[in-house]
Order: sequence, then C-alpha cells, then structure tokens
Amino acid sequence: MNLRLPLTVSAFLLAAALPAAAVVVAGTTGNTTAPGDDPGWANIGYCNSASAVYLGNRWVLSAYHVNALGNFPVVFGSTAYTVSGPVTRLNNNGASGMSAQTDLILFRINADPGLPSLSISATAPVLGNDLVMIGNGRNRLSSRTFWQVTLNSGSNNDVWTETTGAHNVEGFKWDGTSASKRWGTNDAEILSNVSYGLGDVRSMITIFDDDPTGRPNEAQAMVGDSGGGVFFKNGAQWELSGIMVAAGTFGNPTFFDNAPADIAAFGQHATVVADLSFYRTQILGLMVPEPSAALMLLGGSALLLRRRR
Repeated sequence: MNLRLPLTVSAFLLAAALPAAAVVVAGTTGNTTAPGDDPGWANIGYCNSASAVYLGNRWVLSAYHVNALGNFPVVFGSTAYTVSGPVTRLNNNGASGMSAQTDLILFRINADPGLPSLSISATAPVLGNDLVMIGNGRNRLSSRTFWQVTLNSGSNNDVWTETTGAHNVEGFKWDGTSASKRWGTNDAEILSNVSYGLGDVRSMITIFDDDPTGRPNEAQAMVGDSGGGVFFKNGAQWELSGIMVAAGTFGNPTFFDNAPADIAAFGQHATVVADLSFYRTQILGLMVPEPSAALMLLGGSALLLRRRR
C-alpha cells in the first residue's frame, strides 16, 4: 500500500454500524485456515458473533462493545468457555484530551484452553509495517461490486448507486448469509486517537487498497471482526500488536461518505485497530495472578516465626 494520510484524524466517519466486521480479503474468499507462518490463529476465538483473543493464563482480550458485561462465552476450537474471573474495561491511562475509558475489555475464562501465551507489542508500529489481521465475520461475494458515487457537500450524504457500467468505486458486498474465521494482511498507515461513541482509542489505521498482484491478501474488517487480533512480526517473533475495533470511511472531501452497510470499498474503507503498545502496561498489570491462599498462609506463618525470635 502506498497511500499516506495526515497523522491526525479529527473526523473518522464510520459506515453503518460502529463495530468492525469480518475480514474481507481482496484476492480470495479462502484464507480460512492458519497461514503458513502462523502468528496465533488458534488464539482467535468466537464471542457474541464477533471475536476475542486468548492472551494466556485464562485471560482474554476483546473490544468492549463485543462483551461489555462479560456475560457471553468465548469459543476456542470447539469448546465454549464462560467468563469466571475479573472483567475490566480498559482506560486511556489518564492521557490528556482522551476519554477516561476505551473500547477494550479484559476478562478471565473458567478454564485453560491449552493455547500458547501471546506477546504484546511494547512499541507502536512503524508506518508501513506489515500486519496480519485475523477475525470472525461475514463472507464476501465472490465477484466485485461497482458503484457510481455522487459527492454532495456536507456530511454523510453522498449517494452510492450500484451499477454494472461506468463507476468510480469498486469493492465487495457481504454474501448475505455466512461468516467465517479468516486472515488477511495490511499495513499501518495512520497512528491517531479515534473516537466513535465508545470512548477514545489510541489506534493504528489500515486502508483497503486494490493491488491484486502485489498484495492479494489485502484485508479490510467487516462486521464480526471486532475483537479480532492484529499481529506484527518483530524479528523472528510474532507479537499481538492490536485489536480490531471499528471500520468505516474518512468522508468528505478526500473520501466518499454515507457508504452502504456491509461493504468493503477499495480506497474508501479503513480499519481502526487499537494500538496495544499504549495499553500494554495496564493489561500486564491486570493479568498478574493473585496470591494463592497457600502462599498467603505461608507468609503469615513466616511472620509469626519472626515474631517468636
């Protein structure tokens, strides 16, 4: 991808529903099994018709709007796990100008699914870094759809007309019936704070470009991908770099707005990914296991022994 936008995004207009959706891949309707160089396919679970990521030690991370109360089970493999431990909505670390809370939730499940622990990126991605996106969501039609879009002044009032003739936008529509777990690739194009009604999110943003030869696995989030994982390979090690939280268009004047629901349009749609390096210390602090009763008792005994000397 070669499109570059300003680093500050003051107005990110989201298409139809706020949550991100299932990964649409430009060059294939496949990619429904782990890639050869697997960043963590099995760690992406299914939760409330969307996605969640297993971090390790029974801890799961997702978008807040996917499992806000922690009352939805998470499926890893073919086994459903209930939420049995602390449920915490993450915050923005008191950052100036940002909302207190953000659209991320961390919770613990009732059993260990036997999956490896993931490493969370300690630094934000560099613009242009290759990313692998994995999420559950809606399948696209096998063929492209074309639109002639009329630009109107103002916000959220452009007119999209589906056509088989002359057009100025093309992309994909949802097939209307099905969803799958899928992986695709993209890269970080913008680093910014993004707000969409569920709190500010320190984000990296990817844009859906059309390059079937150079990037056949180019990906865009659609409904169902919220809570899905975005991975970056740091040297020889894969890291969990982000969580998909929203999708939409930037809007006028550079982009069209008012896009139809459940589509991914080349050059128009983008995916908002929570930058986990910003939330990493908070997440790791919450994941520290509480001392067991046995250890607490041992500590008390040691204290008594010291007092008797």
